[in-house]
Amino acid sequence: MIRDVEVAGWELALLPGQDPAELGEEEYFGYGVDAGTGCFYDASAENAFPGTQEEEGAVWAAMESVGHGPDVFMAQGEDGHNLAGFTSGWGDGSYPTWIGRAADGSVACFLTDFFVVPHAAETETETETETETGAGAETGVQAP
Repeated sequence: MIRDVEVAGWELALLPGQDPAELGEEEYFGYGVDAGTGCFYDASAENAFPGTQEEEGAVWAAMESVGHGPDVFMAQGEDGHNLAGFTSGWGDGSYPTWIGRAADGSVACFLTDFFVVPHAAETETETETETETGAGAETGVQAP
């Protein structure tokens, strides 16, 4: 969360040159996850966490402090920069991030979809199929 305000709308986070109009129905732009861990930090903090590429330093110490499994951690870098890290749920891969905007257009929060919580349409399809075929039957909803 960036600001404690209601989110009025969502948009896919994009890098310069990325055009969502070029994407197919099931496609998205995302960021790569390695070691089953993603993170958010400000672009100005790019060099605030030395040793990360060598699996050393503040980020790795923070990751190791929480152990294995779903968790969130904070790492403090040089010059007061912070990084919020979290496990990705399904492991390595590419995952989309969404920007939540307040009514005035300012950024309220960021959210990465790791595909571990079913979308409303998937939940409805699963419920309808279970009702039609009985509990425990094939639902037609595929896991990510």
